[in-house]
Amino acid sequence: MKIKLLNCWNIPSSFYFLVSVTLMLTFTNDLVAMDKTYKAGNSAKNISNYGKRYSKDILRGIKISDVYSFNDTDTTRFGPAYANIWLEKSNFLACLPPGGRQFSYALCYYSGPDQPTGNDPDNPSLPCTLSRDGVVANCTCYELSTELISPKIPYYVDINAISNLDIYQQTIEVCGKDGLKCASGDIVPPVCDAINVNLLVPGADAISVFSPIFIQNYQSPQDIASGNTSTSCKRKNAALYAGCMTAPCYTTGEKDAQGRNLMECKCPVYDGPFQIGQSDQNCDANDPPTNALSKSMANTRKRHSKNVWSAAYNPNGGPIEIPDGACVPDLPGSKGCELYDDSNSIINPDEAICSKVCSSYDNSTVISDTQVGYSCDATLCTTLGIGQGDNFNPSASDQIQLLGKACDGISKMSGMDQILLVEALAGCSCCASQVCGCDSINSQTNQEIYNLNQEQRDAHITPQCDINNTLCGENE
Repeated sequence: MKIKLLNCWNIPSSFYFLVSVTLMLTFTNDLVAMDKTYKAGNSAKNISNYGKRYSKDILRGIKISDVYSFNDTDTTRFGPAYANIWLEKSNFLACLPPGGRQFSYALCYYSGPDQPTGNDPDNPSLPCTLSRDGVVANCTCYELSTELISPKIPYYVDINAISNLDIYQQTIEVCGKDGLKCASGDIVPPVCDAINVNLLVPGADAISVFSPIFIQNYQSPQDIASGNTSTSCKRKNAALYAGCMTAPCYTTGEKDAQGRNLMECKCPVYDGPFQIGQSDQNCDANDPPTNALSKSMANTRKRHSKNVWSAAYNPNGGPIEIPDGACVPDLPGSKGCELYDDSNSIINPDEAICSKVCSSYDNSTVISDTQVGYSCDATLCTTLGIGQGDNFNPSASDQIQLLGKACDGISKMSGMDQILLVEALAGCSCCASQVCGCDSINSQTNQEIYNLNQEQRDAHITPQCDINNTLCGENE
């Protein structure tokens, strides 16, 4: 009888500790090379065999079938979970990171070629390299940590691409097969809980999910406005691709030239049509000539290509998007909320919830005497592009430096649930302190905010002070 991961309180904690330690030690080894090249197929037999081989590679022989089963079932009529099929916006389940501690997740959606892609010259190389046996794509991906990215920003999981079979079954039972029952945000999808407590794939340091946090680095404002945000690869351009959604990821200590942490994610591969999350890309991640290839050359390329794209497939065509609905606080892009203005004052500052919010801000001296709640609000959203014009293009190093200074320790700040509720009700980003009229800012924080605002201006970022005359700080 299989043991459900989220209902395993009767199992001694020492069991999980032993499994985690064993996995962490064994995952440091390279995958065992095999002689024959694997080509993923669509038949039930091939899918089942592939699931066993992929599980063997990522688990390295550890016998934990009682607590983990790779999801190689056809979650849609277009393929199995690792094909990363997306049919409609409700398929994307919004998950909030856990509060009160640092938490990391991985973003692989822009990985593939050896050379950097996107429209930002600071974008790093994020290769997805096939293992010698062709079973796994070892993808270099961004590590997103709540130490730098607001824990109020959700990450997204495709319900059709949940890699753990038990968690997938629990999630569709709660959210429905299309995810619609969880779309309102009132119900927490089981997959979110599993990722947040690091139980989706035993032994992984993080899980690959989707976040639009770097959308402006890979899609121009013109492309976003026109809807030209993806490249379709089908028919003769269909090929192997990495289905990285909910794949296990591991810390390597690697950073890009701008100081951003990178991870290695071990993504399953699938053979079929797919979409790349950037416009005007070559479907071959190895960047072959753009002229048409003969069928024999294309087949040779499929079998022996070094790199594959991290991708997903929308059978309906068009881009893969997060759900519509109310704006999301602190999220850059068209689905995020704008900055504070007077029209957001729909909450009475004398209400009990505002008393709790202001207490959280006033007591947010978690790392130093600077109240990180205020300094982060003054810097985070504008540095990510909220409230900025179409020409917003600061260097990644400036963004990282600003966020590191302003938001260090934000993941340890208490009261995030109340802060998020206020911002969601008010429909604005980095604004709870303004909405609630919190003003007990100490002198060190005022000076820090003043300095951060000037550093934003120097980096060609317009701070909130210059937009709505709030969070201006004081130069003492």
